Amino acid sequence: MDPGIENNIASFESNHKLIIPDDLKDYFRTFNVHVYDLDMFCFYGIDQFKSVKDEVGDWGDYRNIVNTLPTHQECFVFSDYFCHLWIYTIRLYDGASEKNEVYVVCGNSFKIVANSFKEFLEIYFSEERDSIFI
Repeated sequence: MDPGIENNIASFESNHKLIIPDDLKDYFRTFNVHVYDLDMFCFYGIDQFKSVKDEVGDWGDYRNIVNTLPTHQECFVFSDYFCHLWIYTIRLYDGASEKNEVYVVCGNSFKIVANSFKEFLEIYFSEERDSIFI
């Protein structure tokens, strides 16, 4: 394991007082990159893992999401599609949780597309991929 990534994860959890779920921690430990795939999805590393407000709060179409997404303070962006046409966020909790909802966000609209990062990836790699779009 890369001690830098472990330190970044621990620092994030300490600073935000929220827990990153194990499936997402495993992703950061394995694929801690920021690159677009051939379908124009970009998955972020721990260094780019920011709150919805910090990631898109100043973007014209996204400014109102902090008023429409009631849990925006607990939602952090781990991916975007087609240069921020949509963003994908995961809700974090201050303790262990049975679920960590994944939202697709476009402007001030959003919907839950999975109940965990693992479930999101399963859909992403499946024939049901259209269900993660808004």
